[in-house]
Amino acid sequence: MATQRPTFDGNDYRKRVLAAIHRRGGPENSDPFEIYDLPVDGIEQWSDHDVAEQVGEVWGFWQRQRDHPKYGTLASQLVEGHADRSSEVLDRQRRESLAAWVRSQRDARDADRYGLLDEAISRLVQRHGGIPRDKIPGLVEIGVLGGLTEDEVQVRLRRHRFVDVAAAPVPAAPRPGPVSDLRRQQVRDLLDEFGRLQECPPPPTLLALLGLDPHADEAEIAMRAEVWRARARELPPLRLRVVVDELMVHAADLLESGPIVRDAYLDAVVADVRDRLRPKMRAAVLVEDRLLAEDHDHLVEEAIDLGLDLDRARGAVTALAAELDVPVEAGHTVPAPTRHTEPDRAWEQALRAARAALRGGALIEARRLVAVARSSADSSAGTPIRAVADEVEEALREAELRWRAAATALGARRFSEALDHLDHLHRTANDVPGPAGVGALSAEMTRARDEIAEADRHVEQARAGDDPVTALLAVIERWPAHPSALAALATHPLHPPARVRAARDASGAVVVEWDPSATRGASYKVSRVAPDGSLRVVGRTGAVRIEDGGAAGGPVPDYVVVAVQPGRTSEEARSSALAPTAPAAPPTVPVPAAAPVPAAEPVAPLTPATDVTAVRQPDGGVLVRWSGPDGAQFKVSRLTGDGRAQVVGRTGMLSIEDGGAPADAVPVYVVETNRGGQFAPEARSAPVG
Repeated sequence: MATQRPTFDGNDYRKRVLAAIHRRGGPENSDPFEIYDLPVDGIEQWSDHDVAEQVGEVWGFWQRQRDHPKYGTLASQLVEGHADRSSEVLDRQRRESLAAWVRSQRDARDADRYGLLDEAISRLVQRHGGIPRDKIPGLVEIGVLGGLTEDEVQVRLRRHRFVDVAAAPVPAAPRPGPVSDLRRQQVRDLLDEFGRLQECPPPPTLLALLGLDPHADEAEIAMRAEVWRARARELPPLRLRVVVDELMVHAADLLESGPIVRDAYLDAVVADVRDRLRPKMRAAVLVEDRLLAEDHDHLVEEAIDLGLDLDRARGAVTALAAELDVPVEAGHTVPAPTRHTEPDRAWEQALRAARAALRGGALIEARRLVAVARSSADSSAGTPIRAVADEVEEALREAELRWRAAATALGARRFSEALDHLDHLHRTANDVPGPAGVGALSAEMTRARDEIAEADRHVEQARAGDDPVTALLAVIERWPAHPSALAALATHPLHPPARVRAARDASGAVVVEWDPSATRGASYKVSRVAPDGSLRVVGRTGAVRIEDGGAAGGPVPDYVVVAVQPGRTSEEARSSALAPTAPAAPPTVPVPAAAPVPAAEPVAPLTPATDVTAVRQPDGGVLVRWSGPDGAQFKVSRLTGDGRAQVVGRTGMLSIEDGGAPADAVPVYVVETNRGGQFAPEARSAPVG
C-alpha cells in the first residue's frame, strides 16, 4: 500500500499544532490525534508503519524543542506523557476506537467554539438586518478567541447577507509606544511559563513578579530586582533558571530604566488585560445587553489584580465596552432600559444571582446558581449560561492554584507571600475551602498578619543592635524571605571570600580552600569551571574547605567560590587568581632515641554520626545533615546507581550541600567520622521515595 503520510514539517507543526495546544493551556485539553498530527477522518487508510513513523517524527521534534523559549515547557510535558498517549494510537484496534470517540468530542467542542460567534451574529442581524461590513473584523476576533480560525469564521459569516451601515468617525490610531507588541508578548509568555513551572498563578506583570504594585518607587524596584537576581544565581541550570534570567533582563530594561519606560510598559500591559477581560465582558453583556455598574466595578477590580493602576484599569474597561458597542451603566440609580423581549425568565434571574455571587467571591454559590439556570428548558439560555459557567470554573481553577501556593508559603513560613495569596482569595474566592492541613481563610490571614508584625518588630530591633547582620540572619532563618529583613540586610555589604586555592590530595580528589569572608554569618557556594566555561556546583558549606571528589583526572580545574546569605550573593573569587600549589609536605623532624613509654590509657571508641538526612533544596541541590561528636571531621559521599561512593566533601560541621546531585531521586549518602586518626563506623541516610 502506498504511504498515506505526508512529509513531516517541524515549522508547520509548531505553528499549527503546538501553538493551538499552548493556547488551550496544555496537552490535557487536546486529543492524541491532534497531538501527533494524525487525521481523524481517513486514519483507517494509514498503515501501522505510517502511524509509527509519524509518532516517531513528532516525538523527536518535541525532544528538539525542549529548550525553545516559548514552547520548551510544553514540549517537556508532551515528552513526559508520550508513553501513555502513543500507546493509544500505535495499536490499530485502539486507534480506530479512539478515532470514533474523538470525532464526537470534536463535534461537541465545535458547537461550543461557535457559540459566542453565533450569538454575536444573531444580535447584529436582529439590529441591522444583516452583518455590517465594518463589524467583520470584530467578529473574526470573537471567533479566534473561541478557538476558530479566520477561515472558519468567514465560512460561518457567508450564511448571512452583508449590509453597509453609516459608521461613526474612527479616531486616529495611537502612535506606537516605546514598548513593542513583540516585547510585551515575550514578557507575557515568560511570566506564564514561570507560573507553570512554579505551579502557581502566573504573575500578571514584571512588577507583580517582584512583589510590587504599579506605584512602587525606583529604590524599591532596584532592591527587589537585585534580590531576584541573587535567587536566580542559586537556581540549578534548568529551564526555570533560564526563564528567571530572561525576566530579569526585561525588568532591567522596562522597570529600572526610569519612569517614562516603566509607564510605557504599563500602558502596553493594558493590551494583555483587555484580552483577559474581553470574554468576561462578553459574558456580562450577553446576559444584560449592557454593562451594569456592579459588573463595571468588578471588571475594574480584576484589571487592578492583573497589574494595572486604577486609572488604567478604568480606561481598559471603558475601551472594552466601546469596542463591544454596549452602554455602560454609570451608577445604581440609572433605571434599566426598556427591553424589547419577553419579561425576565427564571434562568435570567438565576444567572444574575450567579454573577452577583461571582463578583462577591462566592464561587461555590455561583456554581450552584449556574446549575439552577441550566435546569431551564429555554433554548436561548445556552450561550449566556455557558459564558458565565466558564467564568466561574476559571475562577475556581485559579482559586485552587492560589490555595496551593498559599499552603506552600505557609508551610515554609513565608508569611508575606502567603498573605498576598490569602488576600486575593478573600476578595475573589472566599467560600472555597483550602487544602487539607490548612486552616480557615480568616484564621490563616490573621496568623499571617500576626507573624508579619512580629517579624517586622524583630527587624527594627536588629537594625538598632550591635551586630545587625547576625540579628537579621536570625530573623530570616525564622521567617524566610521576609521582605523588610531582606531589604535591611541588603544595606550591609557582603564581602567575598579571598585566596581560593585548589590542589589534589594523595587520593586524587581536589581540595579547595579559601580565606573566609569578612562578613559574619556567610556560607559558601563552590563551583567547578568546566572546559566550556560553564559552572557546575560542587556544594555549599559553612566551612572554608571542601573536597571535590567528582573532578576528572588531569590538570586541576579552576574553582569559583562565592559568599552566600539569604537573598544575596557576593562577588566571585577564583582559584585561577592564585598559582596552584600542592599540599605542603610535613617538615622532617629528627626523632630522638626512644624512651620508655608508660602504658596508654584505653581510648574510648569514637561515636559515629547518626540521624543522617538528605533533603532536596529549591535550587536543586541536596542538603545533607547529621548528628556527630564534637571536634570530629566528617567525609560525606554520595552512592551512585551502581553502588560506588563518590566523595561530596569533608567538613567539620554537621551539614553539607551537594550541588552536583543528580536531578531525579535523592541519592543515599554515607557519612564517615574520624578524629585524631580514630575512625567510627559509617552512617547512611535512608532512601527517599
